[in-house]
Amino acid sequence: MAGGTVGTHLDEGTLAALKALAGIENRPTSQIVGVALKMALDLSPGARRALFAIDGMASEDERAFAMKVIGRSALKAYERILDARRPAANPPSINVALDTDEAIEAEAVRLCRS
Repeated sequence: MAGGTVGTHLDEGTLAALKALAGIENRPTSQIVGVALKMALDLSPGARRALFAIDGMASEDERAFAMKVIGRSALKAYERILDARRPAANPPSINVALDTDEAIEAEAVRLCRS
């Protein structure tokens, strides 16, 4: 994939968190930054402004709350994508073999819904 390189300045805490996440996820830091940037660019202008506002003014507790809400929204979107890909003739059931990673993840998400 043709592309380019973009650099960023991060505070020590953010850089440490990025490196820790890369280790936990077994992903290069560039992949994490790339996905985060691509998602941010695809947001509506209002949603981007809200992220900048949260980053600039939220307390630690408010930031944790915002990330929990954003995380739940991402999981819900992922669940809906997987559900849309599931053939209608094979609805989820405990008696149906889950033979693909996508089917297993969709069933796990479905079972964890709140």
